[in-house]
Amino acid sequence: MKTLALIPHYNHPTTISHVAQTMRGFGLNVLIVDDGSREECKPVLQALVSEGIDVLYRPINGGKGAAVKTGLEYAEEHGYTHVLQVDADSQHCLSDTPKLLAAAEQNPEAVVCGWPQYGNDAPKARLYGRKITDFWNMLHTWSCDIKDGMCGFRLYPLT
Repeated sequence: MKTLALIPHYNHPTTISHVAQTMRGFGLNVLIVDDGSREECKPVLQALVSEGIDVLYRPINGGKGAAVKTGLEYAEEHGYTHVLQVDADSQHCLSDTPKLLAAAEQNPEAVVCGWPQYGNDAPKARLYGRKITDFWNMLHTWSCDIKDGMCGFRLYPLT
């Protein structure tokens, strides 16, 4: 299994370095797909390039899905078999990365999804939005296996 850490990025200059370096710490190659961020983000991203992290720049913001698609195409072109997507805002428990990698090793054809645990202080709009998304996922897949369809911490097989 050859896995690339993919970080879709839009205006997170204070957290992107931590996320990228943490993924490197797990022995993963890292690709950041910048989705039309503000100019203030460019020096931060350029510093990461000098540290061996790849960055692709989308000139216009196309949304997270467009950034992920760009990263998946890059991964396929460069011979990766799997992509670990992680959000740039450092909201995920990055120390769980080995768990996702191990699950993918055991089931290389499966999409492995994180499942965030929220406290009582989570915004209600976020919780309700996730419930609506989860309903549609259940309807389309006839399964309750996807615990949080909006979680940006997941591992995809490229096939």
